[in-house]
Amino acid sequence: MKTWLALLGAPSIVLACLTVNYALIAPACRLSSHALLDGVSGASLVVCVLATLLAWQRWRDAQHAHPSPTNDASALPARPGFVAAVATGVGALSAGAVIAISIPQWILPAC
Repeated sequence: MKTWLALLGAPSIVLACLTVNYALIAPACRLSSHALLDGVSGASLVVCVLATLLAWQRWRDAQHAHPSPTNDASALPARPGFVAAVATGVGALSAGAVIAISIPQWILPAC
């Protein structure tokens, strides 16, 4: 569960952030405030960072479970560690995407 939240949930959060921010432009323009947009972006960033931290923790646990690779044919595959590493990367990329989406709303006015 820790890896799937970052692997599938974080990119979905980025898309939801972009969609909700786009839908909130008209109310933000009427209120002359970025508070709505910043709130959505902030919450999305927090969720993406938490998902990334959970995946990173799973990756670290998988590394400690199998500290060194062996040539033994009966050794367990490194699949959980690999999936956790990919999920960590996807979560970090998603957090970066939320920040990149938020930069124009900090610089440009809502209207």
